[in-house]
Amino acid sequence: MLSFIVNPRSSSGRGMKIWNQVAAQLQVEHIDYNVYFTEFPGHATRLAAELSAVANADMLCTIVAVGGDGTANEVIHGLHNFSYIRFAYIPSGSGNDLARGLQLPTKPLTALHSILHPEHIVPVNVGQMVSGKVTRRFIVSTGIGFDAAVCHEAEHSPIKRILNRLKLGKLTYLGIALKNILFLKTGSVVLVTDDEHRFQFDGILFAAAMNLRYEGGGFMFCPNADAGDDYLDICLVESMPTLRILRLLPTAFSGKHVKYTDVVHIFRCKKAAIHAAIPLAIHTDGEPVAISSDWTVTLLKEKLPVIYRNSSSVP
Repeated sequence: MLSFIVNPRSSSGRGMKIWNQVAAQLQVEHIDYNVYFTEFPGHATRLAAELSAVANADMLCTIVAVGGDGTANEVIHGLHNFSYIRFAYIPSGSGNDLARGLQLPTKPLTALHSILHPEHIVPVNVGQMVSGKVTRRFIVSTGIGFDAAVCHEAEHSPIKRILNRLKLGKLTYLGIALKNILFLKTGSVVLVTDDEHRFQFDGILFAAAMNLRYEGGGFMFCPNADAGDDYLDICLVESMPTLRILRLLPTAFSGKHVKYTDVVHIFRCKKAAIHAAIPLAIHTDGEPVAISSDWTVTLLKEKLPVIYRNSSSVP
């Protein structure tokens, strides 16, 4: 069974345009499929849960998310019966960190071809974030502090919708990021990894638990993150003067920020927990999910089968 979960409003309507291309090609190839269009926040999660619930050994199910990283996150949050499903992704967003991190094709028809004619189906780790009563899965990353504060503010920014229509959506994040660099305060933070190693910091800019190497539209916060190695990579950046932040942040696009070990710390673990002195913004896969002083991340025991195009794209 081949099912598509489509966010038609992704990137100010680009999701629907991409789906129209995909649907036309499916018709050309005489492919049987089901399509479901999301209508409200969380709808993709509900659809994914319903579709994966009927998957079994006699009826394997391929579920394709068509939208941005947020749509993919909603779908993954709803999936279960991992043994009987395959996940695939046709990106239509502006960040595309999932496609970038897994080296998936970003051109719609190329992505569709890899789904219809899969050469590799690779098991990929899925993370889980818990904060108070909120539990949320992630496949790219989850973060607390600066990166999440940008996501929270951008989610409610009317300017974002306008710039998305002009294909300048990243400028929204840049402007909000600069503002948060100037004004974000975090207070002291305690990080505990694998329930035994404790680290204390007077203040942090952010902490990101990375399943893939990239987040935030291409920042390579954890250059060695591997979605199949059963570990999370944590990038924790301490507070520092504004001018130094502005100098260091661009180096994260290439992963060179890790050499500044006095303020940038990388940890590898199976579990991480943070307690902050004050509540901070939290995101999963770029989607704002909570404001809290507590943040715990782990990996699900079961891996998610993901369709890859060829051997060179396997992480």
